[in-house]
Amino acid sequence: MASRSEKRALEPQGLQPNDQDEKYADESSAPSAQLSPQDSLSNNEETTYPEGGFQAWLVVLGAFCGTAASIGLYNTSGLFEAYMSTQLLPNESTSKVGWIFGIYAFVTWFLGVQVGPTFDAMGPTRLMLAGSVCTLGGILALSASTEYYQIILAFSLLTGAGTSLLMSPAVASVAHWFNERRGLASGIAWTGSGIGGVIFPLMIQSLLPQVGWAWSLRAFALVLFVLCTVSVALCRSRVPPRNGDATTWRDTIPSARIFFDGTGAMALTTAGAVLTDLAYFIPVTYIPSYYVARQHLPPDATLTGTASFAYQLLAILNASSCVGRLLAGYVSDRLGRYNTMILSLFLCAISVLCFWLPDILIRDVPNPGLLIVFVMSFGCVSGSNVSLMPVCMGQLCATQEFGRYYATCFSVVSFGALVSIPIAGALIDAVDAPGKSKFRGVAVFTGLCYVAATLCFVWVRLRVKGSSWKTK
Repeated sequence: MASRSEKRALEPQGLQPNDQDEKYADESSAPSAQLSPQDSLSNNEETTYPEGGFQAWLVVLGAFCGTAASIGLYNTSGLFEAYMSTQLLPNESTSKVGWIFGIYAFVTWFLGVQVGPTFDAMGPTRLMLAGSVCTLGGILALSASTEYYQIILAFSLLTGAGTSLLMSPAVASVAHWFNERRGLASGIAWTGSGIGGVIFPLMIQSLLPQVGWAWSLRAFALVLFVLCTVSVALCRSRVPPRNGDATTWRDTIPSARIFFDGTGAMALTTAGAVLTDLAYFIPVTYIPSYYVARQHLPPDATLTGTASFAYQLLAILNASSCVGRLLAGYVSDRLGRYNTMILSLFLCAISVLCFWLPDILIRDVPNPGLLIVFVMSFGCVSGSNVSLMPVCMGQLCATQEFGRYYATCFSVVSFGALVSIPIAGALIDAVDAPGKSKFRGVAVFTGLCYVAATLCFVWVRLRVKGSSWKTK
């Protein structure tokens, strides 16, 4: 039988063996988090992880609240899009309104270029405090905004910056406390985004007819304040910076070298992440508008009237995603992170092309049953799109460099997020058809993006681990 060191020598660089394939060799060493950087092996063998305990689970709770206040808001974009396009900006084109959310998504992911590495050097507290201020300030400013440029400044830029400053440190904190159970812990933390995506649309929908848009957002900001406070108080890092006390500002600079590890694993993983984000944000944003068009409802239908179910669909999607995130996190620790991601992306493509697209193409079907099946299935299988991506990336780097890898990847992803909704809006405007038929181009585009993302992850899996799917 090969020794532990021999097993490591036989592993291709770039993707680690599954954490459960090897146990601690002695009390002073822990499984490696990666194999690709030249000096990371020694770093990780000196790092141990609590894998649980009161403090570790408090960090998970803090990350849960952080993702609820950041990606939960991100997942509520569908309600904002439907209200803005019909009430605040009724004379603007679908594509132009789409830029509001494209820029918001771009800022959310692009700022991670500096947020992640800064977390590696400084920890989460100051970053998350800044994120809380930006998020709350942005939502309060949005409540007073009526013009297009005001919405861009308040929501797209200020709130987008807050989302990034909250999300990246919250997610990265979990990686400092878990290794073997990182998939499960990350899944629980990311469930906060789904819970936020359930509560926020229903809350705003119920408040709108009673107190109006402005006061609904101010009440929403109060909820965000509570979540941000808990998250800032509980999120902590514990693995020391890569260079210890000698860490300087230079250690916070992202590096493109992560894409040139000799295997192409990180480059193709990033390409898959770009395609995934191109696809994921489209149903999350346009499901309410699609339902309004499908049912031939007037644009000015109130949120509590005949169009109310459009926004409840968004809550159903996010509730389903909670199940998907928890299940994917649990399964990934046992079947392998990349294996689980491939299955998830494949099922996303199936749900879009086999449920949403037929619902669009079949005319005169007033019963929304097929649409509900799509919303529930897509929510469940797409829940891991966001939660598993950091876990997969964690296999490509040392824990001390996780923030740098995560941030550099998602800085590239941000450009896909920037154009995702404007492209979808342009596809909707380009189809000269009534009602739901104008969404057929969007559904095809979404499905093909998921197919391409699946192929990227399959390539990485085969390139690094071979053709045996029993290898985790």
